[in-house]
Amino acid sequence: MGTRKAKTAVVCAIGVGLLWAAVSNAAERGLDRIRKTGELRVGVSGEQPPLNMTNASGELIGMEIDLMRVLAQSLGVEAAFVKLPFGDLLAALDADKVDLVMSGMTITPARMERAAFVGPYHTSGKTILTKNAKLAAAESVQRLAAQNPRLVVLAASTSEVFARKHFDEVNLEVTVTLEAAIDKVLRGRVDLLVADRETCTFTALRYAEQGLVVRQETFTVEPIGIAVPLEEPRFADLLEHYLSALRESGALQKTRAAWFEDTSWMNSMP
Repeated sequence: MGTRKAKTAVVCAIGVGLLWAAVSNAAERGLDRIRKTGELRVGVSGEQPPLNMTNASGELIGMEIDLMRVLAQSLGVEAAFVKLPFGDLLAALDADKVDLVMSGMTITPARMERAAFVGPYHTSGKTILTKNAKLAAAESVQRLAAQNPRLVVLAASTSEVFARKHFDEVNLEVTVTLEAAIDKVLRGRVDLLVADRETCTFTALRYAEQGLVVRQETFTVEPIGIAVPLEEPRFADLLEHYLSALRESGALQKTRAAWFEDTSWMNSMP
């Protein structure tokens, strides 16, 4: 064999070896690892009621928690929930600290550059939580912004993107957690919170004595999905099939009703 052919053969062998290693690592990270460990690591924020939240006993509850337990059971494994600040969830997925993220995450073009999405399994939208009825009655986001309100949003959320697009950033505060953002509204340190409809609605119910008002119509329409690694198409397809089965069987609708229509779970909240 000539020198050039020998070198080519070596390069090809190295290339095949690297490709096989990459495939093996991806497989180990995905379904094979999940089956081997019997554990599905699920990233959640634990503070997005009624999708996911932490009750007074420190237990994670909510629509997404129930759905993920059913999905994990369908895969023959246990769901292990990893509670992280919302802004850290996709980074945890990138770093292989979780196998997927199911935490009220809107499917957006920017996020699809970092993760593949299964679903949507729910549709939400942006609205505001405030103590000011005049702000809540604003007919459009332009008229709301014209009132120059002080506002707060959750970091790395679509609410932050929305707020930076429509409001004066001088009046904008960003928090790592929703609880911190809500606290600013309750204490009157800001005029309003921009967040998903569910967060605003159930916060108003939770603190009924605080005189909180929610704008009933949303400013946006946002599909919520499950984020999985881009390099895991088999995993994404499998989850999509199971999610479709839950939807067709009516189980998805029943789970949603259990958390959105029956609010008895609020009695367990801190």
